[in-house]
Amino acid sequence: MQVIAVDKKGLLSDFQTWGVDVDYADFFISKCDDNGSSVALRGFIFNDTIELDNQVQLLSACAAFWCRAYREAENKVAQVEALSAIRALYFSAGLLGASPVVAMLRTWWSNTYELHQLTAPNQSVPVVFRSAILNSSFLRH
Repeated sequence: MQVIAVDKKGLLSDFQTWGVDVDYADFFISKCDDNGSSVALRGFIFNDTIELDNQVQLLSACAAFWCRAYREAENKVAQVEALSAIRALYFSAGLLGASPVVAMLRTWWSNTYELHQLTAPNQSVPVVFRSAILNSSFLRH
């Protein structure tokens, strides 16, 4: 299995696009494995600070990461993983009342429609695509 990682320079640029403050961007990067050119998620990320408690900022940083992961995905499986994370963030942000994140993810979803062909985050992938994923060798023991 491969650890999910993205280009650091691109992620830092995406943080700006998503409106992530520098303190939150630095915090997010500090919780990841940073080798200078890429940033990889660790097995678990925990907010152990008292002062960095803005849900919109934290969710925006996560959204920037996962949208970057989708952009850099090299195969369908990686795209499905990233889309799944983006969907989870979309619905979590809604339940947490983080409407700016919901709006930005909705815009991102619309702008990337040509790639994923899903009109809404609550839609399932076409049956042909789903069958191809479920029959992949990585799911068999």
